[in-house]
Amino acid sequence: MLKLKFLTALVCAAACVYGQQTISGVVEDTDNFPLTGVYVTVSPGGDGTVTGLDGEFSVNATSGDTLVFSFLGFSTQRIPVGNQTRIDVTMSENAQLIDEVVVVGYGVTKKRDLVSSVSQIKGDILENQPVSRLDQALQGRATGVAITSNNGAPGNGTTIRIRGTNSVNGNNNPLFVIDGFIAGSDFDLNTLNVNDIASIEVLKDATALAIYGTRGASGVVLVTTKTGAGLQTERPVVSVNQYYTSQHVTNQVELLTGEEYANYVNEAAQFVPGPDGFGATDPTLPLIFDDPASAPSTDWLGLVTQPGQIVNTDLSIRGNTGKTNYYVSMNRFDQDGVIKSSGFQRYSLRTNLDFSIGEKFTTGVRVNLSRTNRDNNKINYSDIVGHVLPTREVYDENGEYTAVNPVSASLQRNPVADQELRVDGRYDNDLLANAYLQVEPLEGLLLKTSLGAEISSYKRNFYLPGALPERLIDNRGGYASINTVQSNDLLNENTATYSFDVGNHGFNLLGGFSLQRNESEGFNASAERFPNDVVQFNNLSFGSDPATYQLSSGYSRRTFVSYFARLNYSFSSKYLISLTGRRDGSSVFEPGNKYAFFPSVGAAWNVHNEDFLSESNLVSRLKIRGSFGEVGEQGVPIYNSIARFNNVNAYFNETLVNGVLIGSLPSRNLTWETTRQFDLGFELGLWEDRVFVEADYYNKTTEDLLLNRDLPGTAGGSQLQNVGSIRNRGVELAVRSFNVSNRNFSWETQLSLSANRNEVLDLGGDEFINLRQPTNQGGAGIRLIPGQPAPVYVGAVYLGTYKDAETIAADGFEGRAFIGGPRYLDQDGNGVINDLDYVVIGNPQPDFYGGIRNTFQFNDLTLDVFFQGSYGNDGYNGVAQTGLFGRGDQTLLPAVVNRWREGVNEDSDIPRAGTSTSLFNPNNTLGIEDASFLRLKTVSLTYDLPVADMGIGSVVRDLKVYVTGNNLFLITNWSFGDPEVSNYGSGLEQGVSTGEYPYARSFTVGLNTSF
Repeated sequence: MLKLKFLTALVCAAACVYGQQTISGVVEDTDNFPLTGVYVTVSPGGDGTVTGLDGEFSVNATSGDTLVFSFLGFSTQRIPVGNQTRIDVTMSENAQLIDEVVVVGYGVTKKRDLVSSVSQIKGDILENQPVSRLDQALQGRATGVAITSNNGAPGNGTTIRIRGTNSVNGNNNPLFVIDGFIAGSDFDLNTLNVNDIASIEVLKDATALAIYGTRGASGVVLVTTKTGAGLQTERPVVSVNQYYTSQHVTNQVELLTGEEYANYVNEAAQFVPGPDGFGATDPTLPLIFDDPASAPSTDWLGLVTQPGQIVNTDLSIRGNTGKTNYYVSMNRFDQDGVIKSSGFQRYSLRTNLDFSIGEKFTTGVRVNLSRTNRDNNKINYSDIVGHVLPTREVYDENGEYTAVNPVSASLQRNPVADQELRVDGRYDNDLLANAYLQVEPLEGLLLKTSLGAEISSYKRNFYLPGALPERLIDNRGGYASINTVQSNDLLNENTATYSFDVGNHGFNLLGGFSLQRNESEGFNASAERFPNDVVQFNNLSFGSDPATYQLSSGYSRRTFVSYFARLNYSFSSKYLISLTGRRDGSSVFEPGNKYAFFPSVGAAWNVHNEDFLSESNLVSRLKIRGSFGEVGEQGVPIYNSIARFNNVNAYFNETLVNGVLIGSLPSRNLTWETTRQFDLGFELGLWEDRVFVEADYYNKTTEDLLLNRDLPGTAGGSQLQNVGSIRNRGVELAVRSFNVSNRNFSWETQLSLSANRNEVLDLGGDEFINLRQPTNQGGAGIRLIPGQPAPVYVGAVYLGTYKDAETIAADGFEGRAFIGGPRYLDQDGNGVINDLDYVVIGNPQPDFYGGIRNTFQFNDLTLDVFFQGSYGNDGYNGVAQTGLFGRGDQTLLPAVVNRWREGVNEDSDIPRAGTSTSLFNPNNTLGIEDASFLRLKTVSLTYDLPVADMGIGSVVRDLKVYVTGNNLFLITNWSFGDPEVSNYGSGLEQGVSTGEYPYARSFTVGLNTSF
């Protein structure tokens, strides 16, 4: 029996050996050039080989096997062996990698034919990130695009700067174009579901931007949503994506404990000038706290924060019947913020349809309907950071909310009461729809007309109950207000595109006409002294004091009319030229200045198509391109060309009457801000694009800045004028490399780095313009100054603390400065520290910024790691002036624990308690910190389950589970929470922090499947 089994096994083995045959051949590209390094795999056995330098291969296989040929940048081929012993293969380039389609203004083009500087971000990069807005997911991923989160509040926006700051009074936000609809620079990105996005293109240079004329100066962001086009299946694809995110406060601002604060104010209470006037301690003076160790120590930040969470559900269906393709999705996004009683919810429905009618006509529609509800943050977080003392308790001895500052005895909000009693909700409804009809009467000629509309409504319900402690103490009762805004935006565009070839010459002509009208109408009403809180804002007439009733309303309309054209020319796919022009008209300018023309020209050379590079084994792609042109900004308020009046109330003959007073003078001879930009770039692909490098240098100058000029002694006070100029210069570098690519493992890296140098060239003869006063004393701390970036921080140079009386005398500050007190550099030597001693002490703009993404794939596992960072930017700590120099009725920063103390810590440069409490403290360098950072932004691990092996492949197309971590760690020298903040939103003044809504570290688990 044993011999029989051995004989059978021997026969089977011999049969297997006999069934195998040696297969050989050559693998070439479409130009008959041998391809080296192609993986030749035997399926299903899994054995294989790699082609040599001459493209040849040899492998053993049986007649029932299939050879799989795979190579980076080329379409994979599967060839059954059968009876063949020689198989020669011609592999074609994969258009998705080599010839990616890029969306540009009013059309698409292939990457190889692109003359402009455009950054493209595919939608799969943005998927499944626990963010409510696409801009939050874009940070660090596109060159030339600086995105700063203003704070961590749910649904909060970001500050986006494309190639720097261009305008002072104008809008520096980019123009958003959603599926061809020009949505404006203030479009609410909360209305879009991130998982609906197919791609995002960022237009940066003049050739790309000129097609948008007056609204292209700050860059253009094109958002394209998903469709069913390209889907090849007999049945619809139904996809479900569900994830849950847990969030926790990270990089929290640190404050003193109650005992530490009590020790400080006790020390300050006993500080006196002393007999010699240089500072002393008088132990006979009463202490504020008899026993600092037993002083109350309320962790206000801990009381108002909580673990947050996000629950997101996506359901979509898409299909393609040949004549019709469709994509329909529903989304529910629900976030509870890390500050109690704050949150954001979105409900959205998207429908994208395209129909082919016969052979000539195509029509379609894009519709996005959304409802967003926002629980506005009811807690003044910056007030806690800067003013609510740790020695103040939440409740008094009667169990009532405390209502006063225990040091100053002034009325002050109670954060816990705010969280529990205040009502503040915002509700937005938005319908964005765009329909088109396209006809091709002749081959190559496309006529298209589209009609789009965005109809949005906004309502805010606000109520302050009479039980709030600061209202209860004055018996003011409840206060309610309602604010509503209704906006309508209509757009009609008509284009004609004609593409044709004449021999080696290729032409693409575009011409079009656009008409857009924006209307907005708002209403606000408020009332006070509600006797109870039953109806809240639902019946304003319950406000018992008619004298407190407030009513206001407003209406505005803005109209645009535009003509535009573009010519793209190509010779043998080697030499490319693009000419673009747009003539824009806007209703905001006075007659005679309503229209302006914005042209551009660009050229590119595909060097790799030249004979001397066509057979290169090293260089697979090389393009050199350049462009120059003009774009504009119409940063003019509506109705600015006429005088505007403000309503006033005044007593006349002891009777209160309404009146009007001129608010601003009409502008005269205003024209557009004009940005001229030069761009020079190259694209380089090496080793069949295993490494792809794209670099740009740009230089752009904005002239005729729209600035408000003071008119002393004139009614109205100021007038908008065209004066001044700003310049931005910079470099951008993007690298994409396929480091490893084989059957079981791949590793891809994407790097983006950008550097921008901004400079104010002229302010119409003014030495500077003050923008903000970030602190409650010290004068303006943020300015525009010719020769400096826009903006800069200004203040006095802090020299530390005075260590001896001789230095005080030498500085000429006897009787006005103390040992252990602050010392500043007296620039003009007049013995007085004021704004004449102010110099530039900081700059919020980084030396460079960017991100790096590494994607590792091992069989069915994918690991995605993304770092984002910024280097060289300064931050303005708006609490340092009081938190380090000492104000007894305001909070203090932990650094004061190491303050100057007599006989204990006399080398410290943190001022002695009491030396500067009542003195003028100028803005100074101690409040300016290095805000550079490196953040591990995202880590995501995805497992693609083998549905075929699980026996469910006939029902489930794919099934993925994933876990994602966001904001996992931060490396920075910034001491005041998170450095990525902007207290003034998207305004010109960036990098100021006074204690913003904190950021969260989050962990997500999700499931994504399709049927």
